Amino acid sequence: MAALPGSSLREQVYQQLKSDIILGVYRPGEKLEVARLIAQHGLSKTPVRDALHALQQEGLVEVLPRVGYFASRITIKDVEDIFQLRLIVETASAELAAPRIADEDLLELERLTLRRYVAGHLASYKEFLADNREFHHRVAVASGNARLADVVQNLLNQMQRLLILRLDLRDNAEEMLAEHRRLLQAFRARDSRVARQAMEDALRNARDAVMQSIVSRGKDWSL
Repeated sequence: MAALPGSSLREQVYQQLKSDIILGVYRPGEKLEVARLIAQHGLSKTPVRDALHALQQEGLVEVLPRVGYFASRITIKDVEDIFQLRLIVETASAELAAPRIADEDLLELERLTLRRYVAGHLASYKEFLADNREFHHRVAVASGNARLADVVQNLLNQMQRLLILRLDLRDNAEEMLAEHRRLLQAFRARDSRVARQAMEDALRNARDAVMQSIVSRGKDWSL
């Protein structure tokens, strides 16, 4: 999304709120008190409301008339829809990126496959997810289609909120990184077909793991 019009302070509150929602500082469904946000950021009501409305457009904030602003909830249908969209746009981004990705981008993608996380350790998991999100976004940017990259980034932000709140953190880092390495091999070979398939396989595996996590938590799962 383009920067909000107006002062850098207005952009700053938007970026901070966005980060807090994505990283789970505000849980899905939690009310965002405007008065508290105004006091916290030392701004007037207008820039805070502008930031909240911008985040509403991105699907990160919900507005209930005469009630207030809330970090948007995530339903099982949302999860299914997000993965369905990711399968459409990210397989396309991988296919488009394969013949044109630059060598320096390949090196950066390789760097993003180095981090591991400790099962059950939330801080290391957050760092791993940040690298994973950057990996997928960089692939989209390498497609050469800026609009596609913006769509992918928004979907990754939505997905990050879900993954960051998972409590059953299993150590499947090696499996995920192996999928990324397969994609990198396809990029080095400039093979669009294999790149598309590698991305599709990785996303389907991620979807299955997330849905299994949701089912295993049963009634305790509530976002």
